[in-house]
Amino acid sequence: MTSTPPQALVDELDALGPRGRRRAAASAAAMFAGDVSATAPVIDPVPVVLDAESWAQLSAGLEQRMRLLDALYADLYGPRTVLSADVAPVEELLQDPAYLRTAVGIPSRGSHHLFAISSTVARTAEGTWVVLEDSVDVPDGAGTTLELRRVLSRCAPTLYRSTALRRLHPYFDTLRTALHQRTRSDGRAGRTVVLTEDTEDPLRAFDHSWLANLLGAPIVSAGDLRTGSGALTLRLPGRDSDPGDAVDALVRLVPSQLVDPLDLGPTPLGGVTGLVEAARCGDVEVFNPLGAGLLENPHLRDALPDLCRQLLHEDLLLRPAAPGAVEAGWLGLDPAGGDALVERPARLRLLVTSTEDGFDVLPGGVAVTADDGPEALKDVWVAVPRSAAADAAQSAEAPTTPFGALAAYPAMTRSVGSDLFWFGRYLERVDSTARLLRTMLDSVNDLDSEGGPTARTAQAVLLGAVTEVTTTYPGFPAVDLHDRETVRTEIESLLTDRGRPGSLAQSYAALAHTTRTLRDLISDDVWPVIARMNQRLRALAGHDAAPLEQGLTEIVDGCLTLSGAVADSMPRNLAWDLTEVGRKIERASSLLALLRAVLGRRRSHAVEARTSAAVALITEAGASYRRAYHAAVQPELLLELLLADTTLPRSIAFQMDRLGLALDRLPEVEPTPELRAPLTALRSRLGAWDPQEMLRPLAAEEGPVGGATGAGAAVAGGAPTALLEEVDAAMDSLRELATALENRYFRPSESTSRWGIDDV
Repeated sequence: MTSTPPQALVDELDALGPRGRRRAAASAAAMFAGDVSATAPVIDPVPVVLDAESWAQLSAGLEQRMRLLDALYADLYGPRTVLSADVAPVEELLQDPAYLRTAVGIPSRGSHHLFAISSTVARTAEGTWVVLEDSVDVPDGAGTTLELRRVLSRCAPTLYRSTALRRLHPYFDTLRTALHQRTRSDGRAGRTVVLTEDTEDPLRAFDHSWLANLLGAPIVSAGDLRTGSGALTLRLPGRDSDPGDAVDALVRLVPSQLVDPLDLGPTPLGGVTGLVEAARCGDVEVFNPLGAGLLENPHLRDALPDLCRQLLHEDLLLRPAAPGAVEAGWLGLDPAGGDALVERPARLRLLVTSTEDGFDVLPGGVAVTADDGPEALKDVWVAVPRSAAADAAQSAEAPTTPFGALAAYPAMTRSVGSDLFWFGRYLERVDSTARLLRTMLDSVNDLDSEGGPTARTAQAVLLGAVTEVTTTYPGFPAVDLHDRETVRTEIESLLTDRGRPGSLAQSYAALAHTTRTLRDLISDDVWPVIARMNQRLRALAGHDAAPLEQGLTEIVDGCLTLSGAVADSMPRNLAWDLTEVGRKIERASSLLALLRAVLGRRRSHAVEARTSAAVALITEAGASYRRAYHAAVQPELLLELLLADTTLPRSIAFQMDRLGLALDRLPEVEPTPELRAPLTALRSRLGAWDPQEMLRPLAAEEGPVGGATGAGAAVAGGAPTALLEEVDAAMDSLRELATALENRYFRPSESTSRWGIDDV
């Protein structure tokens, strides 16, 4: 049996034509990839469309399945009567490590135990729906479903408009309200958090973050939580938790066996010691309940038809697939690249959740092709007839907001606070590295055409500055600058090598990672920007790549767009302050490193004219310099401008002012001198700098920079100045401040993370 889509959809597919359909698929994959991983998924823009009759049949079966599994959980972790019957696979259940005896007897606040399950279903060629598997312990698919719908509605809007289909957001509004009502206690709104793990599967991590955003609950890790006196509380930035920070509900997106090392044994995740006891005391409810993974037992799945008659006194509507069953085909793109649409079998991932009145099925999902071709994701549409009754029914799906209790304040956890801080730092690191490399390439191109010792020295200084600012040693000082192929190899490594700490590619990977963990705090408008930056970086490594200068300009443009999206959408609260602190620390350190590398040694006036002009270009200080001094760029005047001009967004003075304001707004229960002392010392040191004294040569002889011995170092040598030592001391103060912030508000330093390096 094949499934025929609505005629209006078929007409729109024909109107798009093969080229338009492929373009929509590529655009959707690129937009989707910006959220989940460096590798774009294959997306088929032709949806799986279910008519009202098919959906009614399927959703009734899924709701019944949820009722059955809920009743089974209540029995297996309660009276355990099914274990004495002949229909249950008793031996297999008792031997299953997912059967957590410590979870027996944990109470449920509502009328249901299970909060959500996701089932994978398929339709056979005979038209019968069958269930292939259930995910009960850690259900997934909600976030991916909504994201797939979002990108396809933008990349193929004519298809989206062609069919009347049920929308997704009303379902999540109802789900959020049901969760809110279930966690209310003592006349107040409860606080819900979503517990996730640092999974290696980027699509799964993305799905979990989207679900948390849809539920309006913050994402937490095990280190953000602690128990005491039977209660579960949050570890907040800057202070210990108190009774006001209690967690009432925990949406668990981590396998049950990994959540509590005390009652369930040591785990790689660490877990939350005492969580099982807190759930047993009834102070916190865990969704899905602990031990729900037992319901995924394959032997139990085979026994569900008999168990359904025993527990519900009904025949099971959705049964396992019979051996040799042939799955129905759904219209889609040809995986071989042909122009005609073909039929491919697909398996549907659908979500069922509990509500105040019973259970409900998300009217949509993700279909995954199941043949020998490349696996492709397809949107699942539930069609509705164009009638006044249907329109009224859809509008009635959106719940009204209950009155009588204000929602709990969405507290900031330590891990999220750390991610915000590092998001700001990585954003600045990508921007400063791209600007530095672009200016270096522009200057080197000019100097290559000049020739002569002055041009070669200026070129060596700028290339050495790239290595010193990015800390990608040994770098250019160890490279023979006369060998253009070796120089280009080093440049390409800085652009594309994600395994090289300090490279542009590695900094971008860290930025993308932290961005994905902040979905509920950052505008959706950032994802296309992230996707385009990712595509551009990958394209830089190709043989047919555009000029590097053009690619770097697009990266800088992406950083500007990303900064604007954050500035226009992020509330001015603690999240903004933590991001701002990270950005100002990173920008100040990058600028100081640049000044040290370029101005820290005196060279001829001709060399300094070229290198100082490059610094003015990188810091966007050229226009301000010309208005202030009406002269050619000179090192002393440029340093004076960058030290003192509080109106210049990339000056040191500007960073110090904004950093101080942001630090003043951070939460403090008591004064924290460890935060104030480094900034005070840094301001005092910078205020005492006299540009002429800082740039006065300390010795007449010239030597290589930093002890390097390559041809680049020999050319770039110069007489050292006091600026070298002073910048080192200033950088020490910045490192001390960054460390104090980490120790005071966050988890251990990011220097231990695989996502980045802490060179400040």
